[in-house]
Amino acid sequence: MEWLLLSILFGITLAADCFAIAIADGLTISDLTEKKWRPFFIAGLFGIFHCAFPMIGFFLGEALSSFIDKYDHWVALVLLSIIGAKMAYEGIRALVKPDKPVQSKFSFRSILFQAVADSIDALAVGVTIRANIHATADYQIYICFGIISLCAFGITLLGLLAGKSINKLLRGKYEIANIIGGTILILLGVFICLEGTGVITWTWGVPI
Repeated sequence: MEWLLLSILFGITLAADCFAIAIADGLTISDLTEKKWRPFFIAGLFGIFHCAFPMIGFFLGEALSSFIDKYDHWVALVLLSIIGAKMAYEGIRALVKPDKPVQSKFSFRSILFQAVADSIDALAVGVTIRANIHATADYQIYICFGIISLCAFGITLLGLLAGKSINKLLRGKYEIANIIGGTILILLGVFICLEGTGVITWTWGVPI
């Protein structure tokens, strides 16, 4: 059952970034829990992409692995930096001009960009996943994809709840929440890029 344990470790590893993004969303989306389905929708979207992208990478095969490795972290950096910079700018602007509204609203487009940006590195994992988890049968590969998806769903949901709790501690100061949330996304994008370019080699304990 070594492949099952490794699948769980892969799932937790790939979902670690989801947790950071979810905290940022929990901090900044003012109407997150206005409709009860929204946190589950966000977590579900991250879960779907964390299943789909490794599967796409798996079927693309080794031929495109070098191309994916070369550009995935740059795409993640650009997307997360754009979203994070927008959040931080809105927070800073509201501090300078308090009459300007700063509360971020639930946006499908923004959540979609986040899910794509955070799932791109899973493409590269999918390319080499059979060798990495030492699968002996095809069904084990698909179970691995399912485990990765469930980890992303659960950890994203926890991050959203954590972000919402932090927001309560800030007593609704959305200006500060936006600055913190935007900074988290930018730093995460930088971290992914540094890791992808080999400047940082720490991979949460899993050999990906």
